[in-house]
Amino acid sequence: MRTFILILLFTAACLAFLITGHLYWERKIEATVQAARAKVETSAKQETETSQTEVILARAKQLPAAAQAAIKRAVEEHRPIRLVIAGSESTPENGGWPELLKRALDDAYGKGTFHITVHEYDGLTTADADRQRIAADWAKDKPDLVLLEPFLLNDNGVVTIDDTLAHIKSIIDELKSAAPNAVVILQPPNPIYNATYYPKQVEALERFAKDNGYAYFDHWSAWPDHKSEELNQYVDPESDLPTAEGAKVWANALAKRFIAQ
Repeated sequence: MRTFILILLFTAACLAFLITGHLYWERKIEATVQAARAKVETSAKQETETSQTEVILARAKQLPAAAQAAIKRAVEEHRPIRLVIAGSESTPENGGWPELLKRALDDAYGKGTFHITVHEYDGLTTADADRQRIAADWAKDKPDLVLLEPFLLNDNGVVTIDDTLAHIKSIIDELKSAAPNAVVILQPPNPIYNATYYPKQVEALERFAKDNGYAYFDHWSAWPDHKSEELNQYVDPESDLPTAEGAKVWANALAKRFIAQ
């Protein structure tokens, strides 16, 4: 009887050892499989992120180098590219070319890739804008890019071009002191029919941008000639503001700079 009990105990011990060993190896194999799966998933995620980064940078390759660098930094930080659009009533917060540009960027880059904030200042001159320190509004948005339409139309006949350019520099300097990584891109307001002095102001703005190292987007080449009555279909002659068709022209011209095909 004693021998039988010993045999039973020995058999039970062997079974327990075998079961414990089996469970141990099952757990070890499962842990190995899970680790391998996690590694594969991490690798796939990294490849996806790398691919997405490459797609975004390829789309942005027509932008100035500084703008591309700012976009790359935002993508690598896994956050939206913060674009601030600022300007006069020619740059409306709702229902104008900024809204159309946003749709184009969403379509090309993917919705949410760009976070766009529009600051519209109705009736301001550059002197007003400088005095009111409006760049502080933009700095709060922590922008990567600032697309600025200075108030040249509102300055026309009111502020001399030399003073306009001095105020623009002051506004940009204020922005850069608060948001040093922000890349500023200057652009003119819309053209107006048969203007004389205003086109010269726009030419001066372009020279100013070049002399001071700011990017400049000239969208005027996309509009009908400012001496042609055809322009009145795109810019309301009463308000000097873009019509719906003019907003499309402006947005499309900018989209061609922001979106490489």
